[in-house]
Amino acid sequence: MKTIITILNYIDVGAPLITLFFFIKPFKRLSRELLYIFAFVCTQLVCNLAASALEIIFHTTNYPVYAANIVLSFLILSMMFYNVFNQNIRRLIILAAVLFAACTVYSIGRGDGIHSYNSIVSALAGFIIIAYCLIFFYWKLVSDKRMTGLTDSTFFWIIIGLFTYYTGSFFIFISYNYLIEKGEGVIGILWRFHNLLLAVFCFYTIYGLTCKKYN
Repeated sequence: MKTIITILNYIDVGAPLITLFFFIKPFKRLSRELLYIFAFVCTQLVCNLAASALEIIFHTTNYPVYAANIVLSFLILSMMFYNVFNQNIRRLIILAAVLFAACTVYSIGRGDGIHSYNSIVSALAGFIIIAYCLIFFYWKLVSDKRMTGLTDSTFFWIIIGLFTYYTGSFFIFISYNYLIEKGEGVIGILWRFHNLLLAVFCFYTIYGLTCKKYN
């Protein structure tokens, strides 16, 4: 049991690291969208590694690192979806980005993300990314009649991974402040589940990178 708990505690570093190796071979053939995903995976690896180091080695708070992860991840994915969608949906992405920026500045101004985990901004980012994914699915599966061989596309599987990760994480984020009152043990269990969700995203990304169509 201890082995499983240890794996879940550090899989948020191990899974992104393994995933990056699968980017090496097709790297020169990757589309712009997949380069954004590469940047997203790098962000997860660096931020999660830094957060673990601050907690284990330096015994200090790692909330600012998680806050940085939220902001950087949202920025990278918003830029990616902006590149994917048409002009009408791009306007919605800009509006969502402005809303997110305003909420982030207000929340950090109150000390959230510095002295405590910023669950509100995390939940908002998760909600918006979920919306992006749903729009993508509708656009590709319903609106775009020219799309064929969708399941052979690397990008399609990665979006499924993102949707899975952010949908599961969203419920953790919105309930964080309530559950933390139940004790650190509950949060520990939920955060391991969050790490597992990240590993699921990494699995979908690795699976997608085995496809022949890097788009």
